[in-house]
Amino acid sequence: MNVVYSSDEHYAQHLCVSLISLLDNNKDVQPLNIFIISNGISDESQRRISGVAEQFDRMIEWIDFTPFQNELKLNMEWKISISSYARLFISSMLPDGCKKAIYLDCDTVVCGSLSEMWDTEMGTASVAGVEDLIKNEFKKKIGIPVDANYINAGVLLIDIEKWRKQSAEKQFLDFINKRDGQVTHHDQGVINGTMNAETMILPPQYNAMTPFFTTKYERLLKIYQLKKYYSPQEIQCAVENPVIIHYTPEYVGRVWEYECKHPKAEVYRSYLELTPWRGCLAHAERLPAKLRILYWMQKKLPVWLINLLIKSR
Repeated sequence: MNVVYSSDEHYAQHLCVSLISLLDNNKDVQPLNIFIISNGISDESQRRISGVAEQFDRMIEWIDFTPFQNELKLNMEWKISISSYARLFISSMLPDGCKKAIYLDCDTVVCGSLSEMWDTEMGTASVAGVEDLIKNEFKKKIGIPVDANYINAGVLLIDIEKWRKQSAEKQFLDFINKRDGQVTHHDQGVINGTMNAETMILPPQYNAMTPFFTTKYERLLKIYQLKKYYSPQEIQCAVENPVIIHYTPEYVGRVWEYECKHPKAEVYRSYLELTPWRGCLAHAERLPAKLRILYWMQKKLPVWLINLLIKSR
């Protein structure tokens, strides 16, 4: 099994939390190859993270992102770490012997074995992920049909061999350049815009996103104007038995924030205590008033009014 992360120094703590949860719940996987794409992770943080892996008799292969950044001509519409774009270069970064890989965002916690996900038969698909919660307008912006699949790129199962054969990396860069370096949802939009015909949908427990835990099923469909999605039973299964929790940004705040309201915040914090960053919350401050108001709105106000208020901002 090949697992890939990408991070800068700012997210090193969260990377380590995700890594230790992966190692703790996949002790029987042999071999387990871990690749970390570093965008300026300090020597000290690398030492700490490698030390955690060694506790489980695992080794980290570090990959420097710097040589690949020059290929990107970005004009970002909103702030995001450029490290997120590193997954677009996975087919070039990984050794030739790597035919397949699981990519994990740093803001994930692994709660179970990834073996079943790893063994998924992908058929003609080159990338698999969990269907994201997204309105049709965003699909239109990247040029795919409104009824097309749109996967969340925080957890991906990638057929590296297929990406190499079809020069996926060149397709990604061409897609970015044709849009003058500004793609809706950044690298996630790039992957969905170029690989849409080759995507495969995974069960939602492999990427249990924040809204699964905070918002009722019927309300999710209304907020995101979805005509089709996973069944209520599938979402409930993801909530009760997540294999991977993905702490996506939402009105509850980020899981490492002092006042985070995520129902599964304690899972992250329990693994944090097993890392060299134990006892450290990255933002030890009150949840911003804006987020507290938005969270209250989502819980109390009608969907039509929420959409109206958000659009008017």
